[in-house]
Amino acid sequence: LARTPAQRRADALVEMAKRAMAMPAGARRPVPLITVLVGYETFAGRICQLANGTVLTPGQVAAMLTEADIERVVFESPSRVIDVSERTRLFRGALRRAIEVRDQFCAHPGCHVPAEHCEIDHIHPHAQGGPTTQDNARLLCPHHHRHHTNDPSKAQPP
Repeated sequence: LARTPAQRRADALVEMAKRAMAMPAGARRPVPLITVLVGYETFAGRICQLANGTVLTPGQVAAMLTEADIERVVFESPSRVIDVSERTRLFRGALRRAIEVRDQFCAHPGCHVPAEHCEIDHIHPHAQGGPTTQDNARLLCPHHHRHHTNDPSKAQPP
C-alpha cells in the first residue's frame, strides 16, 4: 500500500497519541540514562563518556543532569569493573551492565555493533562448566553469537 510521507507522519502521530493515552495514571515518563565512566586514575583527564562510546565534556554532562537518571560505574583497573559475584546461568542486572560498559561493542574483530544490540556470550560454554562471570563473558551481536554458538571451534575468544 503506497502512502505519501505526509500520510506516514500522520499515522505515526495518531499512533503516538494512542500510546500516550494508554499510559497508566501517575506513570513517570522515561528519562535518559547517563553512564559516566570515571578513569581508575581518579579523574585524570576528566573523562566523560557515554555507554555507546561518545565522549562528552563535563559541561555537556552537567547540562543533562536535571533531566536524566545517573549511573556510576567504578573500575578496579583500566579493563575491569569491580566484581559482581552472583552465580547464575544468564548475565542479568549489574553483571550484564558491567560487561556492556566494559566492552561497549561486539567482541568479534571488525564488528562495531553497540552493546545495547548485543548478547552476552560465555567464552567457555556454560554447558562445559564455564562460569557466569565477567572474566568468562564477552559481548557478541546476534549474528556473531549464533556463529560462535553453532561452531564449537569458535568457543575461544576472538
